[in-house]
Amino acid sequence: MGSLAVVLGGLAVFTISFGSLATHQVYVEAVVAPVGPSALSPLLTPSDSVAQAVGALTGPGLMEASPSGTPELGLATSWQEQDGGSHYYFTLSSKRRWSNGQPITTKDVAFTLAVLQSSKFPNPDIAAPWTGVSLFASSLWSGTFVLPGPTTSFPTAAEDAVLPAVHYHSQADLFFRGGQRTDALFAPSAGPFRVVGNGAGQVTLARNVYYQPRPVLDGFNLLLEPSPAAVDQLLAEGTVDGWLAATPTDLQGLPAGLVRSRITTYDFVELLMNEEAPPLASLPVREAIAAAVNRHALVKQDLAGLGNPQYGPLPDSISWAQSANPSGTGLPPLATALKAAGWRRSSSSHLWEQGGVPLSLTLDVPDLDPLPEAAQGVASQLDSQGFLVKVKVLPEGSFVSGTLSEEQFQVALVGFDNGPDSDLTSFWRSGVEPGQSLNFSQSVPDLYLNHALDALAIASTTAARETAYREVAKRLHADLPAVFLYTPVDVYVHLSSVHVPGVSAVGDPSQRFHKVADWSL
Repeated sequence: MGSLAVVLGGLAVFTISFGSLATHQVYVEAVVAPVGPSALSPLLTPSDSVAQAVGALTGPGLMEASPSGTPELGLATSWQEQDGGSHYYFTLSSKRRWSNGQPITTKDVAFTLAVLQSSKFPNPDIAAPWTGVSLFASSLWSGTFVLPGPTTSFPTAAEDAVLPAVHYHSQADLFFRGGQRTDALFAPSAGPFRVVGNGAGQVTLARNVYYQPRPVLDGFNLLLEPSPAAVDQLLAEGTVDGWLAATPTDLQGLPAGLVRSRITTYDFVELLMNEEAPPLASLPVREAIAAAVNRHALVKQDLAGLGNPQYGPLPDSISWAQSANPSGTGLPPLATALKAAGWRRSSSSHLWEQGGVPLSLTLDVPDLDPLPEAAQGVASQLDSQGFLVKVKVLPEGSFVSGTLSEEQFQVALVGFDNGPDSDLTSFWRSGVEPGQSLNFSQSVPDLYLNHALDALAIASTTAARETAYREVAKRLHADLPAVFLYTPVDVYVHLSSVHVPGVSAVGDPSQRFHKVADWSL
C-alpha cells in the first residue's frame, strides 16, 4: 500500500465563517487544499488531504489501524487467520448499518473486492495485496478470503474502506466515475459521519444516526483554505476549531493558547544517491556525504522541529524496526574518505577538488513542502564541508515517473508516505512498477539496492522481519546508496475549549479521528 513522495499541501479557495455552528456541536477543521469538490475517496486519491480526512470519518474497512498502527477489528466483528495465512475468515454484525439504514453485508465486501481488482483501479500499491484474492461468502454476515499464498500482512490491506454495493448498483464503473463529487446523491457511510455537501469551499458532514457509539458532534466540517496564514487568522478568531500543521510554514503565526499534539508519522525522508552518476560511483564520496549530514541540526534549524533524526531504512515509529536501527556510526571521517579517493581541499576556494575540478553535486527535490527546505538545509551542510551543491526544485507530478525512474539525477531528496500502514515492507517488493518501491531492480538498473529484498516483504513473524531488516540495514550501510535523514512529525492544533481525546503520539495523522465519537465542543 506504499506510495512515493507525498506530503500534504496545496492551493485553495475562499473563506467561509462558521462560528455560529459551534453552539450546535459542529467541529470545523481547516484544510489547506485545492479547489473542490474532490472525489472524497482515499482509494481514488490517497494523497489528497481532504479525501484522507473524509475517509477516516466515513469509510471504515473490515479492519482499522489502532493508535499503535497494528490492525484491529473495524466493520468485522471477528477475523481469523487460517491455513498459515492463506485464508482469512471474517464475520459481520447483522445490526451494523449504512447511514441510509441498509445492512452492511458480504455483498458490499464482494463489490469492494471487484473495485480493487478492476483494471481501471488507479493505485497499484493499494490494489497489489488484493491481486488473485477470492471471496467465498458463506452468508450475508460471514465470508472467507482465499489468497494466492500465505501472508501475515493481509489484515493491513483489509483496512481499506468497504464500499456500498447498492449505491453503485454493484457496478465498479459507477464508482470510478466519481459520482460522489456532487451534492446530488452521496454514497452512504459506514463511519460516524456521512457526507451531505461537497463544495468549492468546504466539505460538510453530518452525524450517521445508525453509527454506534453515537458521536457527540452533530457534524464535522472541513473548511478549505488558500494558505496557512488564512488558517492562522481563523484560529485566532475562533472560527476554526482545529488544523493539522505539517510544515514549518504551517507553524508560523499560530495564535497562542492552542493545544498542540505531536504525531510522529510512519513516513521518512532520505537522500538518494545515483551510483551510476559520477562522482557518486565512488563509495568514498558517498561516505563523505553521509558523514557531512547533521540530522539533528537539519530538523532543528530547517524543519522547525517537525521531524525525528533517522539513521536506518525504516523510522523508529515502527516498533518492530527499532531494534534493527543502525546507530549511524562506523563511517570514516569525511576528510579521510575523500583524501583516500584522491580528492584535495583547495587552499583558495576551500572546495574539494580532483585535478582542479571541484566536487560538485546537483540535488533534485520535488516542489512539495517541506522537502525543498530540507534540501536547502542539506545543501548548506555540504557546502560548509567543501562540496559545491546546487539545489534544483522540480515539479512534484513528474518527479517519480521522470527524475527517479529514468535515473535523471545525481542526488535526490525523496519523501516516502505510507499513510496509516505501519508495515512499509511493500517498499521492498521487487515485483512492482519503478517508483513504487525502494527496490529499483525490476525493469531498470538497480540504482538503490544490489539485491532483491523480498525477504523483508514476505517475512511472516516479527522475529523474521527483524532478522530480514538487519540484513537490509547491513547491506545499505555497506553500500550507502542513500542517507536516511528524518521521520516527519505533524502537529495537530486545536482550541483549548475543544475536547479531542485519543490523538496518538505515533502513527498516521488521520488517526486523530480514532475516537471522534468522543469529541465535544
